[in-house]
Amino acid sequence: MMVDGSSRESAADPLSGVLEVVRLRGSVFGAGELGAPWGVQTPGIPELVCYVVVRGAAHLALLDAPRAQVAIASGDVVLVAAGCAHALRDSPRSAVVSFDELRRAAGDGPGPLRWGGSGPRTTLVCGSLAVDEAGRALLGSALPGFLHLPAETAGPGLLGVLGALASEVAAPQPGSGAALTRLAELVFIHALRASIARGVAGAGWLRGLGHPSIARALAAIHADPGAPWTVDALAGRAGMSRSAFAAEFRRQVGEPPLAHVTAWRMRHAARLLEEGGLSIKDIAAKVGYGSDEAFNRVFKGWAGVPPGAYRRRPRPGPRDARR
Repeated sequence: MMVDGSSRESAADPLSGVLEVVRLRGSVFGAGELGAPWGVQTPGIPELVCYVVVRGAAHLALLDAPRAQVAIASGDVVLVAAGCAHALRDSPRSAVVSFDELRRAAGDGPGPLRWGGSGPRTTLVCGSLAVDEAGRALLGSALPGFLHLPAETAGPGLLGVLGALASEVAAPQPGSGAALTRLAELVFIHALRASIARGVAGAGWLRGLGHPSIARALAAIHADPGAPWTVDALAGRAGMSRSAFAAEFRRQVGEPPLAHVTAWRMRHAARLLEEGGLSIKDIAAKVGYGSDEAFNRVFKGWAGVPPGAYRRRPRPGPRDARR
């Protein structure tokens, strides 16, 4: 999903500036009616995974971090980072099957998957949210292994989206698949907002967006990566002294201001290279480099390959998988 907006809008709304670069795309979305006991697990997939418990309850655990687990209640939302092996079940003691086995059992029939035993039932909506290569690195630097959004913390906007999700699951209509995908993208945006508001992110740009002064500087960088940014100029945007700004930026974001400027320029350049509409010379100028040589050197240090080779690399498409 793209969130189109002008630089002025991005400067006022730094999260929109991030989402313009992330290029989130909701992919296959599905629903299940699961009777206890039930459990599934996956070694991790390249996309973000989103779970919404419409009714009932579930338990999530990351397989590589035994203490990273959470009970999920009705109305809760959980995002699991790309590549994280995890298990989802009705209770921590229930046996699990692989997602592949569950997909085979589901087949291609209409309506939600029905699976599990004869115990209490859980209605679960789940899907994958694909991002491009640059966006995956950007989100990976900001999100924990999983992000849990309890129902009681949901604002009116998210409650409306979850209500729409529940309606689509309960009474599928023509186009429900597309509707669920778009609703998944909205759930993700609301989860990021909640993460910023609650301060649950570790050091990184997501945490920085929760700090009003640092957020102003981040918004300026994200809106105009090609500007000749200096620490003094960014401190002015933040309304702070140079020394206080540099220290607070590093504490919140986890890297010095100009390192973030360089990384953001490279992410923006990567997106432009993937789009293919501009020459490398034009991209270099757009992200603040007066010479191709300087841009090529910095981009290779960031991406591991020169801009031309990055542009020629094949891009994986969204996974065509059912959850």
